[in-house]
Amino acid sequence: MNTFTRRSTILESIERDGVVNLRALSHELGVAPVTIHRDLEHLEQIGAVERIRGGARKREAANHSVHAEFSLRLNESAEAKTAMAEHARDSIPEGSTIFLDSSTTCLALARVLQQRPPAALTLVTNSPAILYEMNTSNIHVIATPGEINQPMKCISGRWTVEFLEQLSFSAAFLSAAGIMVDRGLLTGYRELADIASAVLNRADKRVALVDATKFGGQALIQLATHDQIDVVVTDDRLTAETRDKYKHAGWTIEIALSGKDK
Repeated sequence: MNTFTRRSTILESIERDGVVNLRALSHELGVAPVTIHRDLEHLEQIGAVERIRGGARKREAANHSVHAEFSLRLNESAEAKTAMAEHARDSIPEGSTIFLDSSTTCLALARVLQQRPPAALTLVTNSPAILYEMNTSNIHVIATPGEINQPMKCISGRWTVEFLEQLSFSAAFLSAAGIMVDRGLLTGYRELADIASAVLNRADKRVALVDATKFGGQALIQLATHDQIDVVVTDDRLTAETRDKYKHAGWTIEIALSGKDK
């Protein structure tokens, strides 16, 4: 289990139970107590939890937990997300129609599109964060209908899926909590998998934006199979051994170089 998935699991436990025990988390997640200690320390630093003796508890501040998980994801691998977004931007042709999911990686791509807008583009998204930030006249933005999932900062549900099933996309961009050679893209949320299924069936090109830390990362639910993804864009922290392993299994991997390596 990678760092992001582990910390997200901890947040879900605190949201559900109100309090977590360090040693119990260590046993449940299969990592050393010192690793959980660092996780809780990080979550406290970003204001997501309150540390207590032997564990952590949910903060009392109103609406605080609503922002915690999204803030956590936003701060993870920020440089890598920017590199992947710059790489993905170059593959978006003028006048196309694209879908961006509610991931923070797709938010990074939206920000690059703001900086380097095409002459014309239709952008469909279920991300409230992207909808809030997009203000470029060249980009026609369409918001999906549905229900707001506050911790995940996404629009989801039956209305969202039914709406997306009626559309067609030149390209669809999405991220995941993890990627495995045999299981494909993975997520911890059923509603995200339902959205991905609807979109991937309607897209000419299907692009996964997955940073290097998520390779080999596990999650409960399959988001997309290998056959449903045309290309995986990742960052230059991915080892040559891991890249070759996925390529040998039939995955198309593209490496986005960070600014210092370009």
